Amino acid sequence: MAKKIPEDCMPACQSCSFFDIEPKEDLGLCRRYPPVLINMGDSDFDSTFPVVARDDWCGEFHRFTN
Repeated sequence: MAKKIPEDCMPACQSCSFFDIEPKEDLGLCRRYPPVLINMGDSDFDSTFPVVARDDWCGEFHRFTN
């Protein structure tokens, strides 16, 4: 049987160096790439980083180290 990998070793957003979150929050921002431009209508635009959960993951994971 395979050895269980501890939760803090999993390649999830919560342990990625590109993850930006406030303490005690469940959702944070992925700052791997520049913000995405959003068309708000009537020639109004805004930008934001992708909103992700602590336990989300992607193929761009880079472990956070102190």
